[in-house]
Amino acid sequence: MYPRPRLARQIFMLCILLPALPCGAVRCAPPETGAMISFTVAVDSGTGVSVDVYTPEHAGALLGDVLVLPGWNHPRARWQHETRILALARERGFRLVFPEMGKTNYESRYFPETVLKWAPVPGGAWVRDALIPALQERGILKPGGKNFLLGYSTGGRGVLLVSLQNLGLFRAGASLSGDCDQTLLPSEPLYTEQYGAFAQNGARWKAVDNPLTSIAEWRMPLYLGHGKKDAVCPYAQTEIFYNALRAHYPLLRTVLHLDAGAAHDFAYWDSELPAVFDFFRDTE
Repeated sequence: MYPRPRLARQIFMLCILLPALPCGAVRCAPPETGAMISFTVAVDSGTGVSVDVYTPEHAGALLGDVLVLPGWNHPRARWQHETRILALARERGFRLVFPEMGKTNYESRYFPETVLKWAPVPGGAWVRDALIPALQERGILKPGGKNFLLGYSTGGRGVLLVSLQNLGLFRAGASLSGDCDQTLLPSEPLYTEQYGAFAQNGARWKAVDNPLTSIAEWRMPLYLGHGKKDAVCPYAQTEIFYNALRAHYPLLRTVLHLDAGAAHDFAYWDSELPAVFDFFRDTE
């Protein structure tokens, strides 16, 4: 359960007054200024996906729109309640979009061997063909606008794939604790159930929805972060992608932050947010 209103205000004040306390250790209530609206974007004729949009009350113009992707099967509200993202967006002037992504690898297609299906349509294809157009109808993530991507864990992988699946739409992104090359995890059930067994489908694993092997198509400035004590996703995944970007695009704005003491948790993801928003602000 999330905090009751009075308790939520008390906890939010603690997050302000005690900045040294990891926000992952105390649930952070939404800031009291700003508007949160929710609506549904259709998947098919019978189902839809819930989406929250947070627009801060800010003295100046918005600095941009951020599509915020959650981890594997994490409710979208965890971003809102377990990090300072709303407070930071209010301070910096960013509008945030939180889709309920559930269990998806941000895949572009299904195969005969696919057991793990997000919905009748693949998750990545739905983001491209349904979510983004629905947001653009509302004046969000407009072509040529200041659009950004942010995600942790599987959502960090989502940042890489959504950028590749929507080339030119996003000005910059931040991928935290994500995978970049599924061929390095040949026994991972999330991928064997998506693309079939690696032994029989290795070429597919390399060619489809693989950010590292799609590096020649990359265009977006990127902030990469990972904890070196991550026991869920090896930090080498992030390091490998950074090195590939530097080799292919030495002039592209790319930042790597490997935190020696961080694990795979909200305390770490929350700690990266100020630097992430600075990166977005400073990307032309």
